[in-house]
Amino acid sequence: MKNYNKRTFFYQVVLFGFLSLLIISCDARDNYNDDADSKLNILESVSINGVPASIDNLSGVISVVLPNTTNLEAVLLETETPSGVVSLPASGTTVNLKSNASIAVTFSNSKRNYVIDYKILPSRIAFINEASDIAGIADDDTKAFAQWAKETYKEDFVYIAFNDLTIQSLAEVNVLLFYHDQVGSSALPSAILNKKNVITQFVVEGGKMLTGGMANSYIAEIGRDKSGLLTIRSNGAGGNNNDIWSIDAGVNFQNDQRNSPVFNITTVISTDSNGYFPVINGGFKEDHNTMWDLAPLLAPGHQLGQFAEFQRLYGGKVLATWSGVSDDAVAGIIEFMPTPVFAGTIIGIGFGGMEWSMNDGRINTYDNNVKGIYRNSIDYLRTK
Repeated sequence: MKNYNKRTFFYQVVLFGFLSLLIISCDARDNYNDDADSKLNILESVSINGVPASIDNLSGVISVVLPNTTNLEAVLLETETPSGVVSLPASGTTVNLKSNASIAVTFSNSKRNYVIDYKILPSRIAFINEASDIAGIADDDTKAFAQWAKETYKEDFVYIAFNDLTIQSLAEVNVLLFYHDQVGSSALPSAILNKKNVITQFVVEGGKMLTGGMANSYIAEIGRDKSGLLTIRSNGAGGNNNDIWSIDAGVNFQNDQRNSPVFNITTVISTDSNGYFPVINGGFKEDHNTMWDLAPLLAPGHQLGQFAEFQRLYGGKVLATWSGVSDDAVAGIIEFMPTPVFAGTIIGIGFGGMEWSMNDGRINTYDNNVKGIYRNSIDYLRTK
């Protein structure tokens, strides 16, 4: 029987492995153009209807997630390529993704094709509450918000009771609406606290959420808001007050968010002479606030200012504060942006003056501002 020298055998195995890796490496670079000038036959960036796409230049796959309102037969394609590289369809072309979901890229005599792998976001806007249906919602503001959302989003609207919340029931949901309001306590119902695992998974996997009123504390419950600054809470019965209450998205121009989609994507919200957004006129007002106190971020050691510090530390963009507060430290609308853990965006709205139902039966002159800010927030989240 023939005996192999062990060292020789070892060298043969190593050599074979090296050649295999070399072959694999060459195959992996087949998608690139190895012309003499070392030009790369690749796409540098792609966006479809303004939505940035991710590009895998090795596999030749472009991935993009589009809003459910996208007309796939007429989307705007925009591309960037290295100098000398040409892409077809050309950048700025309107294309039909249903009939042509690819891009051809050429340089000199080399050509390769990219496949556009597009996905459409779910369409549903879900309102959640402990009642079995909208008619059974106890709080007047919560019920008014739910009814408005149903009328506004029509066939895209769905109502889900807390007890029915499962990952399966949220499968077609794009944006989750949770509004909570009550007198005497800011505590959340135990039924929604028992669903933290479901909601957490929804947001971790990219689901979007809008919280209103006392529901803002749920952002911390699911682990997204770790600031500990949601300390301005009131739940009194309220009383008569003839002042006009406003919110400030300009925040003394330190963190001007008046061009945010929350204020002008669908409905341009009206401002007063100071540039503030009025939200409630004179009359009976509930004493209900659930807002963030940014004052600790003004202390020594925080050099960036309260807004930049909150965003740096907690990934939250302050969109509006109470008007007239000298240090701009009372934040009532915050956008919690995606993180490596939470792929979804959350917007929390906690201004006490943004009521959905007037207790004294009057017409709120600024009702359109309240509805406009909520609608803009939802419509913005739908595209994320």
